[in-house]
Amino acid sequence: MKRQQAGFTLIELVVVIIILGILAAVALPKFMGLSTDARVSVVNGMSGSVTEAADMAHALAEVQGEVGATGSVTLPDGTKITTAYGYPDATATGIFNSLQDAVATPSQAFPFTFTAGSGTTAATFAYTAPGGTANDSCEVSYTQSSGVGVAPLVSVTTSGC
Repeated sequence: MKRQQAGFTLIELVVVIIILGILAAVALPKFMGLSTDARVSVVNGMSGSVTEAADMAHALAEVQGEVGATGSVTLPDGTKITTAYGYPDATATGIFNSLQDAVATPSQAFPFTFTAGSGTTAATFAYTAPGGTANDSCEVSYTQSSGVGVAPLVSVTTSGC
C-alpha cells in the first residue's frame, strides 16, 4: 500500500520563504521612495491650491474695488477675506480663509499646520504627517503682495519631505 504525500516538504517551504524574502528586499526600497514622492506631491498640490485661491480672491477684489494697500472681500458664502493690494494677506483671515477646504482651526488645516505671517513675513503651510509634528522642510510659503500689480509669492520647500 502506497501513502500519498499530504503537504509540502521542508525544502519546498524553505525555498518559498527565501523567494519571498528576496522579493521583499527588492520591493521595500521602492515603496519607501513612494512615500516621499507622495508627500512631495501633496505639498505641490497645496502650492497650486494656495496660488489659485489667491488668484480667485484677487479677481473678486478687482470686481469689488478692493485693490488698496488694505481691504477685504466677502465670498458668496459670507466668508470674509482680508486683502493687501487685492490679494489675500498672509493672515488666517486672508490666505487661510480663501482656501475653501479650510477648517475652523488654522493650526489643524488638512495635513498642514498653518502659521500666519504679516507684511513681508510669509505665512506657511507646513506638512504634518498623521500623528506627527509640522515639518518646516516640507512646506508651502505665501508672501503677500507688496504693491499694486505685484502678485504674491508662493514658494515650495520639499527638501525634508
